[in-house]
Amino acid sequence: MSWQILIEFLGLLPVFIVVGLMTWQKRRIEADDRREAITTDLRNHPGASLQAERDKIYELQMDRMVAAIVIGLLAAMTIVARRVKEDFSTWGWLDSLFLLVILGAGIYYGRKVMADMPQSRRLKQAIRAEQATAQELAASLAGDNRIIHDIEGKDFNIDHVVITPAGIFAVETKSRLKPPAGNGAKAVKVKYNGKQLEFPGWTETKPVEQASRQARWLANHLREATGESLPVFAVLSLPGWFIENTARITEDMVRVINPKKSQWLLLPEKRPVLLDAAAIHRAAFAIEKLAQQKVPEVR
Repeated sequence: MSWQILIEFLGLLPVFIVVGLMTWQKRRIEADDRREAITTDLRNHPGASLQAERDKIYELQMDRMVAAIVIGLLAAMTIVARRVKEDFSTWGWLDSLFLLVILGAGIYYGRKVMADMPQSRRLKQAIRAEQATAQELAASLAGDNRIIHDIEGKDFNIDHVVITPAGIFAVETKSRLKPPAGNGAKAVKVKYNGKQLEFPGWTETKPVEQASRQARWLANHLREATGESLPVFAVLSLPGWFIENTARITEDMVRVINPKKSQWLLLPEKRPVLLDAAAIHRAAFAIEKLAQQKVPEVR
C-alpha cells in the first residue's frame, strides 16, 4: 500500500466508521417487531408536498456540500501524498497519535449518531400520534363539514378540498408578493374578471386555468369512485390580497377568494344545500384515500 492510498484512506476512515455504525444501528431498530398503535389513516397536512420538495432541495444541497468537502479533501491529500516518500520507517509516535484521533473521531461521532437514531424514531412516532389525535378531534367537531389537505393527482396536487352541504370546493393556493408599502389600497388589490387576475403591475391567467383543471379532474375522479356526479367548484385562494370582481362570476367559473373571507362561499347559509350527510361521507371517503400519508422510513 502506498503512502498516497494510506493517507486518503485515513482521511476518509471516520466517514466509513460513522456510516458502518449507522447501518448497524438501523438494522437493530428495524429488527424491533413491535407494531405502531395508531389505526387512523393519517392524511397529509397542509403544504405537505411543498415541504417534501423543499426537504429534497435541502438534502441535495447538503449532499453537494459534502461531495465538495470530500473531493477537496481527497485532492489535497493526493497532492500531499505525492510529495511524501514511501518510507514507513519514518512512522513515529505523533503519527500513531493522529491515527488514534482519526479512529476516536469516527467512533465518537458514530456512537452519537447511533444514540440519536432511536430518539428520532420515537419523535416520528410521537408526531404521527399527535397528528392522529388532531385529525380525529377535527373530524369529531366538524359536523357535516370536511377539509382535506394536499390531495395527490397523477402529476399534481390539490392544496385543499373543502366539503360542506354547499358542495365540494377544490382550492388551489397561490402566494404572490405585494408591492412595497406606502402605495395605498391599490397595491393590495387584485381585479378578477372570471378569466384573468390583474395584480398591481402584472396580469396572470395560469392560476385560474390550473384551479379549473384540477376541479374538473376531481369531479371526474369522484364520478368514477362513487358513481355519482357530485358538485365540485373551483376556488383560487390568494392570502393577503383584496379581491375585486370586475364581472359577474357564475357557478361554473373559478372563484377567487381571500381565505379570511371564505365563509360566504363555503358554508350554506346563503347558498342552497347540495349535499346531505351521506353524500358528504362518500365524497370524503373517496378523497381521503388520495391524501393519506406515506409511513416514514426508520432513520
